[in-house]
Amino acid sequence: FEDIAALVNKWKTFYGSHGVNVYENPSPGNKAGGITTLEEKSLGCVQKSGKGEVKQVLNELERVSERGLNVIESPGNDIIACTTLAATGCSAILFSTGRGTPLGGVVPTLKIASNSPLAAKKKGWIDFDAGAMLTAPDTDTIVNDLYNLVLDVIEGKKTTSELRGDKQIAILKTGVTL
Repeated sequence: FEDIAALVNKWKTFYGSHGVNVYENPSPGNKAGGITTLEEKSLGCVQKSGKGEVKQVLNELERVSERGLNVIESPGNDIIACTTLAATGCSAILFSTGRGTPLGGVVPTLKIASNSPLAAKKKGWIDFDAGAMLTAPDTDTIVNDLYNLVLDVIEGKKTTSELRGDKQIAILKTGVTL
C-alpha cells in the first residue's frame, strides 16, 4: 500500500511542479465516453487488474521480476504507457479502449473494444469486440474467444496494428532538449 501511495503522490507532485492540476484528468475523450472524475477512471484500472495481490511496484524502466500483478509507474498517455510496458518486459499488451485509440506498440498490442459500435466502426484498429459481453446470454464463450486470441497472438498471429505495420514508441521526458 505504501509503495502505491508514494507513486500516486510522486505524480501529483510532478504535475503540480509543471502547473498542471492532476484532477484535470480524465482526458476529453474519457469525458466524452462518460467518465467524469479521476476516481472513476482509476476504478476502471483497478477493475481491469482483477483480484490478485500486487507483487511489485516498479519504476518505468525496471524489469518485472515476480510473477503476478505488478504496478508499473507510467503516465496515463496511451503510447507512453505501452512503451513502458514493453520496456519492463511485457511480450504482449491487452489494450482496452472505448474510443478507439489507433496505435500499435513495439510488442504485439491487442486492441480490445469495450463496445460493439466501436468494434464495428473501427475494424481495422480493433482485434476483439468485448462489447458483446453486455448482451450475450452466456459470456463464457466470449471469455474463451479472447483467451484463445491472446494465445494465438503469443504464438505469432499478427494483431491489426502489426498487419498495418504500426509500431510506435514514446517516452516521457522532463527538462530541455536541444
